[in-house]
Amino acid sequence: MSSSVMSWYGWFGLVRRALTPVVLGLLLGAGLTLLPVRQAAAQHKANENDMEVPTNNPQIVEQGRAKFAQRCSFCHGGDGHGGKGPCLSCGKFHYTGNTNAEIYATIAAGVSNRALGGTMGAFGTTMSMEEIVSVIAFLRWEEKRRIAAGEIPDPYAEQSDVPVFPKSN
Repeated sequence: MSSSVMSWYGWFGLVRRALTPVVLGLLLGAGLTLLPVRQAAAQHKANENDMEVPTNNPQIVEQGRAKFAQRCSFCHGGDGHGGKGPCLSCGKFHYTGNTNAEIYATIAAGVSNRALGGTMGAFGTTMSMEEIVSVIAFLRWEEKRRIAAGEIPDPYAEQSDVPVFPKSN
């Protein structure tokens, strides 16, 4: 090899060795800076003990929208706004509870108690766990969108679910 090629490789190696720690440091620093932002981004939990659903993941929300349109919209209307069945994007689930875990249980096991206002088939054997979670993510995303658009009142701002006990004499 000629000396000019050797010196180029020598110079390149020197620069590479000098810059590698700097570049890795910058990438690692940027990654660590972005990591907490990603973890704190719009995940939905009704309370600290609730199952978290990924409302910040557009792919999962879109999968949930498609599965909802395929399996749920016949009764619950387009985008869960209500139809023959109740509204599922209004922020309140009147029949079985308002947490993600309770919604998951309702979808998986169905509603068989007519006293609750109707029945719904169980989807736990025909939908995967991931599909059910994606439907819940879509419903929570749609709920958030509707609150921001002023279409529905913010159910989290209201404290109507807090029991009020009469004062004893």
